[in-house]
Amino acid sequence: MNNGERNTLIRAGLSRRHRGDRVFRLAGLADICVALAFLALLFGSIFTKGYTAFRQTVVLLEVHLDPGIIDPLGSRDVRALSRADYGVLIKTTLRDAFPQVTTRRHKRELYALVSSGAAFEVRHRVLEDPGIVGRTLALWVPASDDVDMIVKDVIPRAVAPAVRRLSDRQLAWIDTLAD
Repeated sequence: MNNGERNTLIRAGLSRRHRGDRVFRLAGLADICVALAFLALLFGSIFTKGYTAFRQTVVLLEVHLDPGIIDPLGSRDVRALSRADYGVLIKTTLRDAFPQVTTRRHKRELYALVSSGAAFEVRHRVLEDPGIVGRTLALWVPASDDVDMIVKDVIPRAVAPAVRRLSDRQLAWIDTLAD
């Protein structure tokens, strides 16, 4: 075999190797593009199903910051203010908003409309400015998770009362609060 034939064989082999290398690179690039497309589809699916988690349902309550409950001694001491039972203020506000609710069971259902964190919201506002004790404030407090799911239509209202966690009475109260 002479040098010319050898060079021809080498060039033919190199040409085949370069072609195979290009095909391999294109296949790798195609695989990466397909993986990115599936990743975008996954994130899109997560976002479209979970975007409501970034919103929180809140309820506007006219809360009277009763000094007899918050600070009975009138000292405005931070420790006394932080130990007050702010849940009582929330419950009183709800009872005042719905005076027709009289039985213990119905009151429990009414109180279940707002989150247990509502009392912490009121506490935070009072600790931020103790001068508001004795006034009536319009405060946005978080709704309970069940109310949040109903408002966001994650749990449909049309489901039978035995299946959902909120009663028809509570749904009527939610509508009243929404108005």
